[in-house]
Amino acid sequence: MNDQSNNQAVSGVFIGLGVLLIVLGALFFVGQAVGFDLGGFEWPFFVIIPGLAVSGIALAVGDPTGEQITPVGAAVTMIRVILLYQTTADHFESWAYAWALVFPTSVGLGRMIYGSLKGKKEMVVAGGRSALIGLALFVVGAVFFELVVGISGFGLGRFGWSSGLVIVGIVLLVGGLLYRKN
Repeated sequence: MNDQSNNQAVSGVFIGLGVLLIVLGALFFVGQAVGFDLGGFEWPFFVIIPGLAVSGIALAVGDPTGEQITPVGAAVTMIRVILLYQTTADHFESWAYAWALVFPTSVGLGRMIYGSLKGKKEMVVAGGRSALIGLALFVVGAVFFELVVGISGFGLGRFGWSSGLVIVGIVLLVGGLLYRKN
């Protein structure tokens, strides 16, 4: 990509984001004028604009800067999604394990998206690996904190710790047997 087309891509991103901000501002203005109150639900939406801006600029700029910035935009956007869920469900305790969706999951997804759009297979593979590790951490954390510890009141009660120990023991036993076969 030459400098002129690179500059046009970056200016296109800024123009698009400018239009998006104007539309959002107008919607918020109309909402306030008619008395529509989003209350606590509006603040997570302000986090997505920087995330989308960073992702859009990174995709438009290209290598090597875009390769490094796209995962940051994906992480900021994932934080917004988590905050929106937590605000809606009033479930802020989920930060105990939701961090795994920010890093490494969203960073891996950002690398996958950039790699697939730019034709970089090794980036897609590495990003997919990071995303899978992050999802596994999220699931293990969610099971541990929600069922074993009962951080949100959904626990297994007095059987939480013993159930958790049995599950970990089964996983270790199966892993040991599979390792021995190889």
